[in-house]
Amino acid sequence: MKIASWNVNSLRTRLPHVLRWWQQHQPTVLCLQETKVEDGLFPHQPFTELGLHVARHGQKSYNGVAIISRLPLQDVALGFNGHNLEEQTRLIAATVQAAGGPVRILSAYVPNGESLTSTKFAFKQAFYQHLTAHVVAERAVHPRLVLVGDFNVAADERDVANPARAAKDVLFTPQERQWLADLCQQGGLHDALRLVDQTPNLYTWWDYRTYGRSQNNGMRIDYALVSEALRGAVRGVVHHAAERGMVQPSDHVPVVLEIATLP
Repeated sequence: MKIASWNVNSLRTRLPHVLRWWQQHQPTVLCLQETKVEDGLFPHQPFTELGLHVARHGQKSYNGVAIISRLPLQDVALGFNGHNLEEQTRLIAATVQAAGGPVRILSAYVPNGESLTSTKFAFKQAFYQHLTAHVVAERAVHPRLVLVGDFNVAADERDVANPARAAKDVLFTPQERQWLADLCQQGGLHDALRLVDQTPNLYTWWDYRTYGRSQNNGMRIDYALVSEALRGAVRGVVHHAAERGMVQPSDHVPVVLEIATLP
């Protein structure tokens, strides 16, 4: 079973890339973030024509998350039990039936935070607190749980090109790293990549503004987190970094988790 995650930074702009990538790699489930499209304008048809199931939770021009799957999506839930913090569409969940039982899949788009003095930084902390509590509750009902998405935090020094410089700005401050650590610890989640691969400098995001891709000045801020019940099933995590080199790409690349619970 392959569960992919991709911050596409506007689905309608990146739709040809998403469809091409899907056809090439055929994941079981693809979770999207930053779709930037309201539900009524979501491009369902290209996916349904491929026989895929779609759940989406979007708004105009900003945020937005979705789950696209070869398997039927059950018990779809939007936001935090139907509630969105500050009316921002940043979380969606659904259950798929895999070998051995159901797997609960959550797609999250965590706020960036902007700067340490911004009100958006406080909102980012509040979102992490809500997400942590939500995962604890979800895992109590769904022990086989996968949380993927753009977490807008690099977990440790292996995940940034210049740790000393990065620690001065959002995405790598001690506070943010602690929020992510608390999510994993309290939520009973494991960073799937680090269960199987300790290689440093495996990035998922390169800033458009600083031409970071050409200098490989990136960060790993997109994760696949798995519950204890799935820890032993993780077979690998792959970052499709070649997507960052496409014409008009997203600033993020797909992250693909492979687990041994094949549907």
